[in-house]
Amino acid sequence: MAALVSGTVLMVGDVPRWWGLLSDDQDNGLLRAIDRGDKFASILSLLVGIAALRVAISQRRQDGRGTGSTSRAAEQARQVLGFFVDRRGERFRLRWALRDPRSRLIVVHGPAGVGKTELVRRVLANVRIDHRWYLVTPAFSPTVDTLLRALKTGGVDAEAELPLDSSPLGQLEAILRGRTRKPSIIVLDSVERLLDDDHKLTDLALDEALDLIATGPRHGVKVMLISSVVPMAGAGGTWVDAACRVAVDGLPLDYFRTFVERSAGGRAGLLSSLDDRRLDEVRRDLGGRPRLAQLFDAVLESDQGTTPLDLAGEVHGWAARTGVDGVGDRLRSRMTTAFRSDRRQVYRAVAAFATPVDAKVVTALANEFRPPDDHLEMGFVRSELIELSRHAIHTDRQQQTFFLEPAEASRVLVWREKIARESMAADRRLLIGAAWRLRARRQADHHGDWANSPSYLAEVDAWLRADRVDGALRSIEDIEAKVTDGSPLMLFRRPRRLIAEQIEATERPANYNVLGYLHHASGHFGRAADFYRAAYALAGDDKPGWRARILINLAGLEWAQGSVGHAFTNFEKALKMAPDDPAVRAGSLAGMARCRRRDGQYTLARRYLAQALRAAGPHPGRRIPIELRLARLYVEIEQFREAESLLDGVRDETEEVKSLRAAYLDVQADLRLAQGDHDQARRLARDAVSLALPAHDPVVALQARSTLSVVYMHEGRFSQAAREAAMARRYSGTDALIVLAIQGVAVRRANGPSAARSVFAELVDQANLRTGLNDRDFAAWTLTGIARCAQALDTPTGSTKPALDDFTRARHPYAEPAPALTRLMTFLLETIAAGDEERARLKPAVDDLRSSLSHSAPGQGER
Repeated sequence: MAALVSGTVLMVGDVPRWWGLLSDDQDNGLLRAIDRGDKFASILSLLVGIAALRVAISQRRQDGRGTGSTSRAAEQARQVLGFFVDRRGERFRLRWALRDPRSRLIVVHGPAGVGKTELVRRVLANVRIDHRWYLVTPAFSPTVDTLLRALKTGGVDAEAELPLDSSPLGQLEAILRGRTRKPSIIVLDSVERLLDDDHKLTDLALDEALDLIATGPRHGVKVMLISSVVPMAGAGGTWVDAACRVAVDGLPLDYFRTFVERSAGGRAGLLSSLDDRRLDEVRRDLGGRPRLAQLFDAVLESDQGTTPLDLAGEVHGWAARTGVDGVGDRLRSRMTTAFRSDRRQVYRAVAAFATPVDAKVVTALANEFRPPDDHLEMGFVRSELIELSRHAIHTDRQQQTFFLEPAEASRVLVWREKIARESMAADRRLLIGAAWRLRARRQADHHGDWANSPSYLAEVDAWLRADRVDGALRSIEDIEAKVTDGSPLMLFRRPRRLIAEQIEATERPANYNVLGYLHHASGHFGRAADFYRAAYALAGDDKPGWRARILINLAGLEWAQGSVGHAFTNFEKALKMAPDDPAVRAGSLAGMARCRRRDGQYTLARRYLAQALRAAGPHPGRRIPIELRLARLYVEIEQFREAESLLDGVRDETEEVKSLRAAYLDVQADLRLAQGDHDQARRLARDAVSLALPAHDPVVALQARSTLSVVYMHEGRFSQAAREAAMARRYSGTDALIVLAIQGVAVRRANGPSAARSVFAELVDQANLRTGLNDRDFAAWTLTGIARCAQALDTPTGSTKPALDDFTRARHPYAEPAPALTRLMTFLLETIAAGDEERARLKPAVDDLRSSLSHSAPGQGER
């Protein structure tokens, strides 16, 4: 009722005054009353909008003379509607979202420098809710562990629920299921630094954590994301759609003047000295962004010969030619040009690093190119850095480290655009010096605050900016050889593309081969194939071992896309190229085993894997993945003793390497699921996911998520099963058929037949593509039949005859029994049915499925 009463008042009263009352900085009874009735929020918004329109239209009727921008009607409309774009409206929406229990995630977005951070700080200072603030920098990326630390120190009862497992995601889920002593807010500032080129989070675990927070049971945890771009959801992710978005635009004139006057602090001759007309022109040219207004004043302070009126004219010309972002670049250039020599050197040193560094490191780089008797003192450099942090550079809250964004830094040292040879050489020397110092810091301390992937990327980027592709490649190879997770590999996709045609010809095949792997792992199959083919063409006939390795990778990609025949041919071809190379022999035979397994020829698959294991020798990196693959095959045919023996043999060796440990736990989870130990299967699968995500291992993440989904369906937790299956799908460039089937069944049982209809239709389409490429793909035929059974149940007269035909096609002469798969497929088909009537309709199909998958033909496994 409070919202309705407020709307009535707005319809007949002074809209600006009442809106100011609602969004005042101090809490008031009316706002608290509205908060209690949050379901009336949409009604209030509608009434306010109608009120605004009514005021504008009514005023225009009274003043029928004017139609231009100076008319009373237009001015009144501007004043009324202005309250929906100025900081009061944004503060109100933020305060509302913070008190709305349904708004778990809040995205505050707007152009860089528009004042998003200050807006959030101002709101949080007044709502009196405990919060933790994390600034994303080129050297710090928050993770799920960051969220856990914030919650455990922010008043959350972490012991209220026992975690399902020891993984960070398991602990987070336990916290969210428990009760909180009081609301808790986590702020992640500058989230755009966590996004890839598609505006999706690069950290898969953090992406899942935000999904947990957005979709979990009711809790008091909120995460506020401040970003210059709106994040996009990954495949299967829902948190972006569930987030409350608050867009922050430039300041209107009255707020802009207030800001520049406060920023000036009583100093004369700055932007605040302009009259309203000229100030409004500058405001439009600067997009109303406070940070650019500060840059404007910084230029005036640095260049005493320029007046505010002169600079305003220049800014107007820049805005007409380059837009607001171009104005910011020009202002920075003018400001740095006016710096005195010492300050300019300090600024340029910060730009060379393009990652947070302390005063000691900046001092060392700045002095590297100065005479010994003219070295800068570290205290002086620190004072300069603090002064620069007012307008020109960024700093942390303790003013211990300082940095420029990589994009900003690149515009400072633009030696390629210079003509003077000495100036070009000076820029390159500075960048090379920064690269060497970042490399030395990385090699000296593997546990410092900078020992993370973003800092490593800054080292590589410094070499690239200096046009030293050899240094960039050496750093990339050195980092990739020593890190234990897959993040740097994924971050280095762009640098590797940049150097692809610039490095020595002899190094190009290896670089293209890695690029193919990175794009394959991230689901970009088309680009991966292009890179593999480029690597294969450049390798040359004189290096058969190299060509064979590349061909094995290309064949693996073809297998993933369903072209089993082509893949098998290329695996055989690679084996013939370098039959005496242990890595080639092991990789080719393991690939051939995958192809035969896809056909259901388990005897041949085991034979190839045994040969691959002998070829791999003692090398753990080659041997353990083959042993795990063989163990999984034993699980599928229910030879559990053999599977356990293999897993026991590699358990200790997998402890050190996350990717191998994740694969080991995943196979263990499959084994326990096949044995009916659902509790163990769930724990192991969750542990596998927690290790696979930071290692960017999409295969293990997909398989372990699928296992979790099946476990939840066995327990009747269909909503949770559907969520896990949706998560699994995000890890595959082309959807894995079994994941689609699991998701379809879970969604149908959780939300009804209509919700699952599109999933089963997609399963039929994807399976048809696979069977079109390989008509022996018994799993694809079987899953097609399961999907057709679900479609048949959607209508009272639907027939399962098409499904029976598919099951018959799965019963080809080469397919061998796979009892564990039989049980899984049968379980999925039986679980589709939601009642006795549906179970009765599916009984013939269930019986036929059992017989088709347990069929044993004479001469099985022979070609």
